[in-house]
Amino acid sequence: MRKRNLLLITVLIILVGGSIVVSMWFHAIYMDAKDWRDRSQHYNCLYDVRVGGLSGRDVLGPTVIMVPIPASKEGRFFTPPAQKDPYFTQELVHEIENWPEKYRKGPYFENATETFDNKTTLGGWTTFIAETEKGYMLGFRTNESRIQDISFSANFVADYFDIFDPISNGSPILFPVENISNISVIPYGEYTRYASNPTYDSYVYVSEYKQGAPVYFHIRLEANNDPGEWPKEYRGHYLNEIKATTSGMGFLKAKATLEQEFYFTAMPQ
Repeated sequence: MRKRNLLLITVLIILVGGSIVVSMWFHAIYMDAKDWRDRSQHYNCLYDVRVGGLSGRDVLGPTVIMVPIPASKEGRFFTPPAQKDPYFTQELVHEIENWPEKYRKGPYFENATETFDNKTTLGGWTTFIAETEKGYMLGFRTNESRIQDISFSANFVADYFDIFDPISNGSPILFPVENISNISVIPYGEYTRYASNPTYDSYVYVSEYKQGAPVYFHIRLEANNDPGEWPKEYRGHYLNEIKATTSGMGFLKAKATLEQEFYFTAMPQ
């Protein structure tokens, strides 16, 4: 009888211990999958700049082009998610599986300076974050005597932004921001959304050069919320866009539009 009880206790200890080990393993796998999910599964923004009509122009001295940069309407840059320390279960599994050192913490996400500043593009342009009389802008500088069109893209992750009222709630939009149109909202599930697409004035900048054909600007910012944090009817994005054509120089006003898209439909509560 005593041997039987000891056997049962031993089996019970093995089962409990085994279930704890399995639970810890699955917890580590789940947290690693969550931490290292694709960038598109976070609050993420796609920023795209195209400036055409420049290729083949001969210029004297440095040339500078500046365009709106993603920031809140007050000019504040986004905050990236903090790099996470692993749970004990993750540390244990990483050690057993001999993970490379750079992956043993959570992913690192670049801040605004790392995302936008001092990047080199095709055509010999170098980016810089400019503090101008209009506020922050993204600049492109070249010393080439014959310049080329500008093409620049960036994908960045923020810790949070609001797609329901991005203008009022500090979300990244194309900055500088002036003369925002009247904004009205309509119910959308438990939240509200814009009744129509807001517009506002922003700026581009062209330094002095020999006059020629017009310069074409297309600046686009798409901001997607985190699908893991929202029910499907609240998943979506807003698209902020500027299309402008100019033959002028200096700071030039450009109209920005903002539209929202939700992938499903939420009924008013």
